[in-house]
Amino acid sequence: MSNILQVTTPVNDNGRNVINPQQKSLADNQQVHNPVDPSRVVRADGQQGSKTGDAMGEGTYVVLDSESNYGAFIKRLGESLELPRVLEQLFQAEDAAVLFADQEAAAPLLEQLFGSIQMHSAQELLSFFQAQEQLQAKFSGPFFDNLRRLLGGNRSDAAKEAVLSFLRSYNSLSSSQHTLRQMKGLTEDIGRLMLRQFRGEYEDILEQMDWDAPGGQTEGNAAVLNQKLIPFLASYISRTHDYGPVRNAVMLFIFHAVKYEEGSMDRLLQLFDKLTRVRGFEQAFEPERAGEEFTELLTSAGKQTDKFADAFSNLVARGANGEAGLENIQQFYNIMNGMLVNESVYLPLVHLLLPFRFDEEQVMSEMWVDPDSGTDNDEGRRIKMLLKFDIRRLGRFDLILTMENRQVGMQLYVPPALKERSEKIGRDVTGIFRKSGLSMGQMLVREKKGELKVTDVFPEIREKERTINVRV
Repeated sequence: MSNILQVTTPVNDNGRNVINPQQKSLADNQQVHNPVDPSRVVRADGQQGSKTGDAMGEGTYVVLDSESNYGAFIKRLGESLELPRVLEQLFQAEDAAVLFADQEAAAPLLEQLFGSIQMHSAQELLSFFQAQEQLQAKFSGPFFDNLRRLLGGNRSDAAKEAVLSFLRSYNSLSSSQHTLRQMKGLTEDIGRLMLRQFRGEYEDILEQMDWDAPGGQTEGNAAVLNQKLIPFLASYISRTHDYGPVRNAVMLFIFHAVKYEEGSMDRLLQLFDKLTRVRGFEQAFEPERAGEEFTELLTSAGKQTDKFADAFSNLVARGANGEAGLENIQQFYNIMNGMLVNESVYLPLVHLLLPFRFDEEQVMSEMWVDPDSGTDNDEGRRIKMLLKFDIRRLGRFDLILTMENRQVGMQLYVPPALKERSEKIGRDVTGIFRKSGLSMGQMLVREKKGELKVTDVFPEIREKERTINVRV
């Protein structure tokens, strides 16, 4: 067996240390590339750092790669580039109908999905884009701009706590209907796993839940949860000693129940009243407009879901459960994993998937936006955007756009079929922006020869990657 650890034993011959022949051979061998350096910690093969290029689609060296939280995020970000291609099959009516051919319950969802992405006018298309942006950017608008102003400066701990408590409650309220659906799904899973003799009482309690309760109206369901359902589940685990899947599902259910109860409208109103008494509120909000802005906020909170999002999420969940065929389960899991990158705390961008049909054309588009990418001067905000879209009849496009002080800079990469029309495309696009009151700076139209990576267009995402960030 080879001495891979290079362990040697000093040989004592009448008080003399004799070098082991193998050790001498290794010392003389100039081909050894991993000498041990006790002054620093090295890898087993003597290489420095770890390369993340192959795994993450990049070519840089970092301290820690996918074993860190941030490295795992960068890896998922690279994998999400394949998301639009995976989604193409789902958004083609004929292919989706084949996938869910044996599922009668999926038919209304498919009809809802395709109806929600069919656009008949430019204004309808704009409204669709705005609706998806509002779903993604939940904490945007004048009210939250004023809250950020309130948090600025040397505010007291009491002011910061009042703002954060309000934000937590608003977040819970705006997603309360989604949370309720998640809870309903968990109760169904628990019922299937539960011992048969307990199911009758369990189902009697579930019938008292209002699974269609409007967002913010949590009092009735909260009473059932706290007084009946959660005590029953705790008692069931205690009596049966079922510490496996049932307990795991119950713990997740309780987590959702706490979030759901926190989204009470009454609670949010109390927290807003407390917020108005915080020192500095009058400087951040216009007193005569604060109540009106809050009312507008509550109105929008009830519209945080739409037909497209509901149908899409339900179909993906059905596919991941195997209802589109066992051979397609991994594909739907890839969609779910790709969408979850939006929830990462490391992602400073707004990420939108925007599939639609317009003038008989089927388009799959994906947008990454940095609404405040920074600027070297204080004259105004700088917006930067990467738009990827695939027009089924023409091919794939990439567009990088920056806008500052109403001046636009653009790089457009077109499929090979449109290479000869680059100049005309440039003139037409420039004309569209000028009609909208924007001036055109740099305008570049080139043939698309490869895939643009998000981390190339937004290199600031990689800045944290050179730090040590291990998984716990």
